[in-house]
Amino acid sequence: MIKLLSLTNFKGFKTAHIPMGALTLLSGLNGSGKSTVLQAMGLLRQSFDAGFLANGDLALNGELVELGTVDDVLNHNFDEPTIEIELLVGKDEIDTSLKWNAPAQDQVKSDVLSCTVRAPTDSYSESSLFKSGLQFLRADRITPSVTFPKSLHAIRHNRFLGPRGEFTAHYLLEFGADKTRAPELTHETEQTSTSLLSQVNAWLQELSPGVRVEPFQVEMTDMVRLEFSYRGTGASYGDAIRPTNVGFGLTHALPIVAACLGAERGTLLLVENPEAQLHPRGQFALGRLLALTAASGVQVVAESHSDHVLNGIRLAIKQKHLPASAGVIHFFSRRPEGTSDFMTPRISDDGRLSEWPTGFFDQWERGLDMLLE
Repeated sequence: MIKLLSLTNFKGFKTAHIPMGALTLLSGLNGSGKSTVLQAMGLLRQSFDAGFLANGDLALNGELVELGTVDDVLNHNFDEPTIEIELLVGKDEIDTSLKWNAPAQDQVKSDVLSCTVRAPTDSYSESSLFKSGLQFLRADRITPSVTFPKSLHAIRHNRFLGPRGEFTAHYLLEFGADKTRAPELTHETEQTSTSLLSQVNAWLQELSPGVRVEPFQVEMTDMVRLEFSYRGTGASYGDAIRPTNVGFGLTHALPIVAACLGAERGTLLLVENPEAQLHPRGQFALGRLLALTAASGVQVVAESHSDHVLNGIRLAIKQKHLPASAGVIHFFSRRPEGTSDFMTPRISDDGRLSEWPTGFFDQWERGLDMLLE
């Protein structure tokens, strides 16, 4: 598990040491630095996948993150013009430090950052960030479409849904009949069938009651189509509905549900804005699902603006599905001089938070106060 992410002169952070838990929730106002945490990890992974990391180079632009040039990444309030990313990884009670450090001043126009200090390649296996099974789901996920692409390499070799979840339909086609491996994730309304597709559909009921999704191969093509339907009379389902006719929310959330239910123990799930396009009920359900996924042995790091996602996590902790010590919540803000900072409210066993700083999911109360004046 990644225990700590340290950043020096990386985007909004001059210096930051960011603790990680089995479940880490990143919150804060727009532009406060929470996305930077996921971007730093995405940068390392895409550099690894592209073969740059083995040479000590960081590829700033790729399928996971698009950061521009070194000048865009370097924090301009630096004391020394160096960029550093460090992971503290824990395994069997032994911590390993993986560090990349680069002098940036002479590389500001480049989109590849060459490091003078680099973690040895044989240490990559210590972190789930570099292993098969990683999911990195960006905020700009798939939208409703008649067909979706296949990728035999991404799905069969890495079980990777794609940064936008674009291979989710192919993933469900390939592995939908497989049994889910974590009993913690079995939905209470679907105890008889533990296949991946059955459990995906059970969890989708939380987002849109009665809905069902099923993947189909488009013959003679490298495409997959999805069919949605709604429960009709008895146990039957009604006519098939195109994804383009069921709205954005279900398609947008489907990769997250599939990633949670399909994740193997010891893997890493990174997700931006799980709540996008969803009704509050669905947001709450996804918060609970993320917590249960963490309880099943998958490390989860999620960035969210939703108090409903937060409350879904808090309830899972209160109901003893996830230990309070396994949940970490960071609230990011930006200082007047432009650098990012964060604070970490503690979660108690009953799901309560040790403090509730201004700007931390408090807009509903503030708006209500103004309406009642």
